[in-house]
Amino acid sequence: MKDNAALYPSSGKSASNYHGYAMHSHNPPAHQPRVTVLLATFNGRRWLPDQVTSILNQRGVAVRVVIMDDGSVDGTVDWINDLASREPRVTVLPADEPSGSAAANFYRLIERADTHDADLVALADQDDIWVPDKLERHAELILARRVAAVSSSITSFDADGRRTLVRKSYPQRRFDYLTESPGPGSTFLMTPAVVALVRDVLRDDPLARTAEYHDSLIYAIVRARGWGWHIDAEPTVDYRQHENNVMGSNVGGAPALARLRLIQSKWHRQQALIHAEVGLKVASDATRPGLQRMNSLMADTGVRSRLALAATAGSLRRRPRDRFVIGALIACGVW
Repeated sequence: MKDNAALYPSSGKSASNYHGYAMHSHNPPAHQPRVTVLLATFNGRRWLPDQVTSILNQRGVAVRVVIMDDGSVDGTVDWINDLASREPRVTVLPADEPSGSAAANFYRLIERADTHDADLVALADQDDIWVPDKLERHAELILARRVAAVSSSITSFDADGRRTLVRKSYPQRRFDYLTESPGPGSTFLMTPAVVALVRDVLRDDPLARTAEYHDSLIYAIVRARGWGWHIDAEPTVDYRQHENNVMGSNVGGAPALARLRLIQSKWHRQQALIHAEVGLKVASDATRPGLQRMNSLMADTGVRSRLALAATAGSLRRRPRDRFVIGALIACGVW
């Protein structure tokens, strides 16, 4: 992996304050931040016009969209290619073959997209709608909070017009990054240092690609590295609920039951272990000892380790109710 000096360029063509992890100045850039948005598509033709319009109409930033399709058969490819032929801010990258999952498509998009002249990089799903100042607000937060990345709460909505605030901004805990994301990846805005580190991890560590949610993996890498991440309480994405969601907003009884089944199958624990093991390979001196202990406790299914892990439940989830639940599930041997 690259060292911190390599990840924090102090000069170069794009010498904005966002490079170098936004740590060296509180002054805003003299120009509008240049934001490259990575948009992964798959059979999203019916939703893409709303999403792309909301991205291209973002206020206070110079936006560019890079799209990679994952084998759509619903007219998505024709639509994005036509858009790119008319809109100079849109680029479509060719895909060799279907990747097999949304996360895998995002992984190769992160690897292949040219972001060298971007001040910041965002991720976008195909079926959401962004509030007009999403990128501007989060670019300002990165500077003001002196963090490497920002995500946010969301507003879920469905075809019947029901809208629900989904809060993601409960206070961060020491090891929440092992068991949950900081919000959907479609809310992420990241510095070039984050993107460079994630690319290195994906290229050097095959285990990283087995993480089934790209947003959770990115969060784990950044937090394990010891870099700051701010979760904005203000919802900046209207998160569309429909039958083809890979991961919905997790509101209601049906999603809770689905999560319990995953927990019982040990899937959730295995994903947490992946986050810990990948994180250890990029961990800072400050984060490594605690992360090593958590990795050991999760890898050991014995009673003593289980009870010791249950005692750490307060550090594993942000929402108080979730901390109680995961502690009980660990202690009972379900998680």
